[in-house]
Amino acid sequence: MRTNRKCFNGYASSVLSQRNAGSVISDAQLDELSSQDYVVIRDFIPNDLVAALRNDVSRLRNNGKFKVARIGQDYTNNLNEDIRVAETCFIGPSKLQDCKDDGRSRLYQILEDLRADLSGNSKFDVVAEDTGELKLAAPALDSKLSEQLYAYYPEGGFYRRHCDAIVGSASVLRAYSLLLYLNEDWNTDDGGELRLHFDSGRDFLPDGEVPNYIDVPPHGGTLVLFKSDKIPHEVLDTKSSRLAVVGWYNRPMTVSDIDSISTESDKTRTIMLLASATLITAGLASILL
Repeated sequence: MRTNRKCFNGYASSVLSQRNAGSVISDAQLDELSSQDYVVIRDFIPNDLVAALRNDVSRLRNNGKFKVARIGQDYTNNLNEDIRVAETCFIGPSKLQDCKDDGRSRLYQILEDLRADLSGNSKFDVVAEDTGELKLAAPALDSKLSEQLYAYYPEGGFYRRHCDAIVGSASVLRAYSLLLYLNEDWNTDDGGELRLHFDSGRDFLPDGEVPNYIDVPPHGGTLVLFKSDKIPHEVLDTKSSRLAVVGWYNRPMTVSDIDSISTESDKTRTIMLLASATLITAGLASILL
């Protein structure tokens, strides 16, 4: 079977484009995200911050802050080592108050600036090709709903193909997914690339379709940003430990979203989560991952 496979070894074509004042992503990079549903940006954060965050991961792991990662949506959240082998630690401005870190605080500001660049940006409006009429406005992104975590993949770790936004669960609020790599001196023998899939399937390649994907090397400082409902993806098997910041920018929940959630118990839990902004981020992240 023929495979349309590419390895992403370079910078996003727009990486040298000038950013607008106060922005952390350029107009050209936003155009790439709009046109192809993903963008890869090398050196998104400086080397000193990559090193600081890597040290933060080590300290948090030594302090027992990481947990074995689970999979699933809402009440189906479970441990399945056939699908995922990794450890995670949820982070965010209101979390880990007993383990504060200057590098992590710098990260929070950068990710908040990125959210502001994406939120309601007209580049992501959906318009009719024939009339130019607005069909769907770009989503506003609620800063209180942003999800962030550290992901640590040990040697032999992986995360099989999956989608981040699932209809019928609270994860449908996810508009954009991000991975920001913290690896030092990564090389091809280390494995652990991120594979982005472009066939018509979701969690699996449809029968009869030719595989079509790119592999993104997890070089430290590289940002991968994509639309959560558009790009199935997976972490390939690691031959050396792999570190990343993982996050999602979420739009506000609507009444129709609540109506679409699968069960009455899930609806009740979702409404309770919405009642407190301090619970929303922790609740969505801990339930959905």
